[in-house]
Amino acid sequence: MKNAIFKRLWVFMLTVSLLLPSVAVIAAGKGGEEELKERIEITNKKRVTQKEKMRFEERLKSYFFEIVDFAVIESAMKELTPGEALAVIVIVEHSKKPGKEIIKMRKEGKSWTDISKAVGVNMKDIINGVKEFQKMSGCG
Repeated sequence: MKNAIFKRLWVFMLTVSLLLPSVAVIAAGKGGEEELKERIEITNKKRVTQKEKMRFEERLKSYFFEIVDFAVIESAMKELTPGEALAVIVIVEHSKKPGKEIIKMRKEGKSWTDISKAVGVNMKDIINGVKEFQKMSGCG
């Protein structure tokens, strides 16, 4: 009887230990590139017309005043979607790298993860910066 209980417990513990790494990977993935893409998509859905995009650009300029050069904001809004522009601006804020460099990487098709690694900014900081802007500006 004790051997049967021990055997079942051992099988259960072995199964759980094999599944734990999968759960950790799934949980970690949500906080990375996929979450940033979701935030970008939320921003893009609400910015369809030219008037909405111009209003969004003004909010970016107000929020990032004296942190990110207006030329970077204007360039990002011209060359990328509003959500991508927001992500680029947050990366510029945290990395102090030239905005043109980050916009160029994105236009070349680099992933957000690759960009964050190239400029030395944690993906979590980018996501938090995007969330904070969306919350404070009502653009989320």
